[in-house]
Amino acid sequence: MAMKKGMKVNTIAWIAAAAVLAVAVPLNLIFTKADKSIDVTPFSAYSLSDSAAATLSNLEKPVNMTVLYDMDLLYEGSEPGEAEYMMADMFVKTMRQMEKFDKINLSEIDVVSEPGKVEELDPDNLMNLSAGDIVLECNGRKRSIQFMTLFKTNEQTGSVEFYGENAILGAISYLQSGITPTVYFTTGHDEAKPDTCNNLVGAVTGNNYAVKTLDIAAEKKIPEDALTVVMAAPQKDLTAEEKDIILDYASDGGNLSLFLAPVASKTVFVNIEAVLATYQVEMNYNRIYETSSANCWKDDRYAILCQFMENDFTSALKSLQPTLFMPNSRSFYSTQSGDENEGTSSVKQEFLVSSIFDESTSYQYTAFDEIYGGNRADADYKSPGGQYLIALNAEDSARGGSKLFLSGSYDFLRDEFNSEIADAGAASLGPYLFLSAISWMDKVNSSDAFPTRVSATDYITIPDRKTGNIILVIMIALPVLIAASGVIVWARRHNA
Repeated sequence: MAMKKGMKVNTIAWIAAAAVLAVAVPLNLIFTKADKSIDVTPFSAYSLSDSAAATLSNLEKPVNMTVLYDMDLLYEGSEPGEAEYMMADMFVKTMRQMEKFDKINLSEIDVVSEPGKVEELDPDNLMNLSAGDIVLECNGRKRSIQFMTLFKTNEQTGSVEFYGENAILGAISYLQSGITPTVYFTTGHDEAKPDTCNNLVGAVTGNNYAVKTLDIAAEKKIPEDALTVVMAAPQKDLTAEEKDIILDYASDGGNLSLFLAPVASKTVFVNIEAVLATYQVEMNYNRIYETSSANCWKDDRYAILCQFMENDFTSALKSLQPTLFMPNSRSFYSTQSGDENEGTSSVKQEFLVSSIFDESTSYQYTAFDEIYGGNRADADYKSPGGQYLIALNAEDSARGGSKLFLSGSYDFLRDEFNSEIADAGAASLGPYLFLSAISWMDKVNSSDAFPTRVSATDYITIPDRKTGNIILVIMIALPVLIAASGVIVWARRHNA
């Protein structure tokens, strides 16, 4: 009787297994043939959201989407389960799903073997493109998205958060809207006018931006289409009301471009300094000069030769090789500690340009400064000389990613100065520096309408070693006890 019962159970098990195979195998073949898959991850990590699908289905104008990589090669060097593999998988699957919509034209190019195609996408090298980046084109305009900005990895859990859907759909919606980002030059403080840098303005407008002037005191607000607000060598301070308007604009992610050339006036720029303080930077009331004729333009000791500092922002500019002169410059200094810029502060700074400093030489520097403007009265001031910080950028994540480009010189943008350099057969990187800043600011904010994709790994947090040991004992002992109980029950029934 016992044998028949066992045979019956075995028969049922075999029938169940056969039934599973009979269903699973054909379904697998069908899904493979139809290029279909079912995303069973907890957060639908590999599927477009309904809102994304609806947006892509209703696009009015075609969008060319170019990935600067052979996407199939993104998996190389990593294994399933590793963070790099999950990043590649979520990115590639998202791109492939978007490609299926009628208005999306997806292409891939190799930045190494096809440099000409990269140059066609970005002839002026404004987007600072690198492998893996995405370039979107629509309405005759372009936007780039950097590959590494699409991800955030949790080192504790190994999970990967993917913001690709947010960033790409946000950029597409922005391009479809037809809004032209505008660079506003302020007026009312004896600033330089846009017509002092017509070559720069031409390059800006040629890259699908508008350039206008703005009287903040009269308008009482910053226009919604502002990409950045420029103060070009102001001779007077902001009013308290203007300062508040600018800070309110920055608090919502607004961008600023301040060219604070030294001013002879003994006035202290209290309100401009208050704006700078929110980015954890302060300005010196000084003017930089060179003592080496090799490091200045045509023996003008105030038209100093400068160098780019090492960071991602300046890497593309350094590769262009031409020199950078910064006439009539003041210097700045960061009020951050080193730890703050490593992650404890919401403000991230990058030092961009400094006076020449060469550790390989015995004297290392030939730049010095003199007191200029402000209310400091120090007739006995003797400059120590050194490496002076002349340009930097800052970004505040606590204020919607508000960005600041700050320069102690404006004359390097003037047509008159750049024409003089060109007539001498030289080339200046001055205009390219600000064009790069504009491109850096024009990183389209992701849209909250599209959810973040998460490749999640289940985990538990163990507070201390003692708790860990207890859990370990339980995890080992419990299965042993269950197995032992089963053996005892089986033995008793077997001998009954």
